Amino acid sequence: MEFDFVTENFDENDIFNMPSTTLAFIGDAFFSLYVKLKVLNKNAKSGKFHTLSTNFVKASSQRGFLSKVLSHLTEREKDVVRRAKNTHTSSKSKNAGLSDYKNATAYEALVGYLFLNKDPKRLQQILDISFEEELW
Repeated sequence: MEFDFVTENFDENDIFNMPSTTLAFIGDAFFSLYVKLKVLNKNAKSGKFHTLSTNFVKASSQRGFLSKVLSHLTEREKDVVRRAKNTHTSSKSKNAGLSDYKNATAYEALVGYLFLNKDPKRLQQILDISFEEELW
């Protein structure tokens, strides 16, 4: 999973210092694709793809994923999460409370940070921990 053409102009400090909303934007895009590919690999009927994938990308699920991975994060990764949780946003979720929304945004920012850092092994570790107990 290498996307050097996307991130070639950023070093780790550039990525760390990006606004949390930017990291969450990238994390949301990557995570949505990742979940859709996982669902696709489960050979579900096409009508179930959307239902299955939305179960994992909703705020309450991402809050749960964040709680699973927190104890496995480096201090730098925890800083990304902390900063994203504390970012003021004017956006509101239609289907989630503020706490779930902030935790989901923090999880997406973490995923975005790991994706942009071009460390596919670390990103995969965090995703594996996130999904280790999920039933499909």
